[in-house]
Amino acid sequence: MDLKSIIDTRRRGDPDVFLFVTVLLLVGIGIAMSYSASAIHAARIYQDSFYFLKRQIVWFVLGLGALLVFQEVDYRRYARYTKILLLVSFVLLILVFVPVIGKSAKGSARWLSLGFLQIQPSEIVKLCLVLYLVKVFSSERTGVANHVAQLLVPAAIVALAFVLLMLQPDFGTAIDILLIAALILFVSGFPILYIAAVGIVSVPMFYLLIYEVSYRKNRLLSYFDPWADRFGKGYHVVQSFIAFKKGGFLGTGLGYGTQKISRLPEPHTDFIFAVIAEETGILGTLLIIALFCTVFWRGLIISLGAPDEYGRLLAVGLTLYIVVQAFINIGVVSGALPTTGLPLPFISYGGSSLVCNMSAAGILLNISRYRAGAYEGVQLTEEVWQ
Repeated sequence: MDLKSIIDTRRRGDPDVFLFVTVLLLVGIGIAMSYSASAIHAARIYQDSFYFLKRQIVWFVLGLGALLVFQEVDYRRYARYTKILLLVSFVLLILVFVPVIGKSAKGSARWLSLGFLQIQPSEIVKLCLVLYLVKVFSSERTGVANHVAQLLVPAAIVALAFVLLMLQPDFGTAIDILLIAALILFVSGFPILYIAAVGIVSVPMFYLLIYEVSYRKNRLLSYFDPWADRFGKGYHVVQSFIAFKKGGFLGTGLGYGTQKISRLPEPHTDFIFAVIAEETGILGTLLIIALFCTVFWRGLIISLGAPDEYGRLLAVGLTLYIVVQAFINIGVVSGALPTTGLPLPFISYGGSSLVCNMSAAGILLNISRYRAGAYEGVQLTEEVWQ
């Protein structure tokens, strides 16, 4: 009889210091850069240059509290409540369409208004989807029929999340959850044939969603040649390129960038990486990339050291949850990917994103505390066996 199925044989130690310090560095840089990127806009609109900074600090305090709490909660507990968490997150995602509490901006219904705070349910859905998919795909699979059955329900749930996000519309987050789901499926050891089949079946849908929708089609065309319409379809990317050029190697200095003033779109959120490029130069952007690579590295190390399959896959899933979005954002701002709206984790202004990412880091830190322990020779009492 497997003793591990009866008692907890794991050894508990200290959390991963490298990951903890890296996350705090990213958040610290984010607070400084979100203030730099938003101060002029805040002074102009709200007559308070600290408007966004004060709110981001409040979210940081909440996020730090969440990180410290999740760091102490045994990660295996989440496996019991994944369906409940997923249901609650879907309810929140639907509530954004309710006029009384749902808040729209620039044609998108993405926020819930809670008085002086607003939350973005799509961020919560992403995290809950990771927890759910990890629970499903960390289970043992035997036989073709079992593979198909295990894929259908999660695929339907991801598809439902995708549809709800597209109705907002939030194409960037919708694509993000598809990428994360596919990667979790791949690293779980699911047969590549099934993953490829799902991808092939999805091609017509993506054609309709991208090429048959004018503004998405224009974004894709401007990706190939943004200079062809530099004051129209390619304006955002071209302004980002200019920010990189102005920044050079060392940057213009913190707070001295000019592209954030009525040129870059959403300079304190989606395009904050361009502000970093202008004010801290290529050196600053390389530091950000290195920090996210460190998160990826530590996440893989934590995964390899996890004492069980659920912990291993959860560590990978949470790591992908953070770094996939980070490198999509960096790719968009640098012109390597077509334009889509996704914040830069830990750095962009936005409370829901910051709290959810810090919560994910807290769960990762908890996984890092556990290692497989020796259990040979342990004597079980009659009460335990019963």
